[in-house]
Amino acid sequence: MTEHKKIQRIRRLKYIEAFSAVVSTGSISAAARQLGVSQPAVSQLIKNLEESVGAPLFVRRNGAIFPTARAENLREDAVELLARLDRFQTQLNYRETQILNTIRITATLSITNEILPYVIFEIHNSHPEAKFYVSSIPLNAMIDSLTQSHVDFAFHTRPLEHPQIRNDTLTKVRQVAVMPKNHPLAEKHSLAIDDIQGCKLVGATRNDPSYHYYKDLWQRHKIQATQVLQSPFASLSMQMVHTFEALSFNNEIMARSACLRDPNLTWKYVEGVEETTTFYLALADWQYGGETHRLVEKSFNMALQ
Repeated sequence: MTEHKKIQRIRRLKYIEAFSAVVSTGSISAAARQLGVSQPAVSQLIKNLEESVGAPLFVRRNGAIFPTARAENLREDAVELLARLDRFQTQLNYRETQILNTIRITATLSITNEILPYVIFEIHNSHPEAKFYVSSIPLNAMIDSLTQSHVDFAFHTRPLEHPQIRNDTLTKVRQVAVMPKNHPLAEKHSLAIDDIQGCKLVGATRNDPSYHYYKDLWQRHKIQATQVLQSPFASLSMQMVHTFEALSFNNEIMARSACLRDPNLTWKYVEGVEETTTFYLALADWQYGGETHRLVEKSFNMALQ
C-alpha cells in the first residue's frame, strides 16, 4: 500500500466524524464546536463528501441544515462505526486505565428484571461516572455480541462456549417453590415432595434443563400435578402464580427478588428438590482480570446481600 493511500484511508474518518456531528447537532457551527475544529473546515469536509458520493447529503434552508433521506439512512452506520472505533481505542488504552467508562451488559430477561438493577446500583456507587448500556438477548446470541465487542459482560445461567470467552462462576443456588401467600402450602413450616401432589404448576419450557429434572422427579415420586403454564421467563412465571393459584419452581435469588417486589408472594425450600441454578459472568479474554471485571463481579456479590 502506498503512503498516499494510507493517508487517504486515515482521512476518511474525518469525513465520517464531520457527517455524524452535523447530523446529530443539526448545525455546521455546532458540529465544529463538538469536533474542536473551525466551521469552514467542517463545511469543506461535508462539501467534499457530497462530491465524492455524487449526491447531496444535506439541504440548506433559511440558514439551517437538514439531512436528506440518504443521510438519514447512513446515520446509524456512521454512529455504529464511530462507536466501534471508540471501543477499539478503549481496548488499546485498557491496560493503562483498567476501567470502562461505558459498561455494556447483556443478560437473560429474568436476570435483567430481577437482579441487574441491584448490580448496576452497586457499580454506580463505586464508579459514579460510569454510563451503562443494557440489553437482553438469547444465550446463543451472547457469544457473537461478546466476541464482536458489542457488549462487555453477559450474565447467564449456562456457560458460553467459545475460545475467546471466559466464564466466571458467580454463585450456585438451590431452586425453591414460589407461591402466593394465600396458597394452602404457604402455611406449612416445611415442604416435602409429596406436598406437591395435586398442585397447579407454572414451569419452564422443554428446552430448559430444569423442565426435564422436574418431569423425572414427579414421575419417580408418582406426583400428579397440573402444568397450567410454561414459560422461559422466570419473572413471568413467578408473577403468574397469583392468576392460577399455583407454584413456580425457580432459583432462590430470583425468588427472593420477586418476593421483595411483591409482598403477596412467598417462597419455600422443598425437601427432596436438589435442582440448582448456576450464575455465570462471561467476558472477552482481553479484559479478564481487569478493574472493570473485578468491579462487576464484586457488585453482583454485593447485590445478592
